[in-house]
Amino acid sequence: LILLDSLLQETMEGCYKVEENINFENFLKVMGVPDDETIQKMIQATKQVTLTDNGDGTWTQVSGLKTSTFPLNKEFKDSWGDKELTGLVTMDGLKMNKVYKLGDVSVMTEEVVLSGSCLTLTLVARDGTKAVRKLVR
Repeated sequence: LILLDSLLQETMEGCYKVEENINFENFLKVMGVPDDETIQKMIQATKQVTLTDNGDGTWTQVSGLKTSTFPLNKEFKDSWGDKELTGLVTMDGLKMNKVYKLGDVSVMTEEVVLSGSCLTLTLVARDGTKAVRKLVR
């Protein structure tokens, strides 16, 4: 019975489609995306997101914008446009927390929470601008 319970436990892995964006356009502007056309392209390119647990302490996230593989609990290099960032991702149950820094300054955080088949991404820019993206499996 315990084995069955663990097999039925929810996992964050899966393919998700964006159902709702709250303040995402404004968040992208604050993060330095220069024009409305580019913002619309980014929104269209990220309408679907796939998360995969690679089984080796890393995860891969795929969207129409890019594919990134990142370790848990270990700093890694990532990019935002032409800027190289340092990321750190931690996971606690069905919650993933991402912090991105430019040098020593935190420029963005992302909290990813799975509840049932709904994945909620809460993005916060350095100035406090917050966006929420709601996705379903």
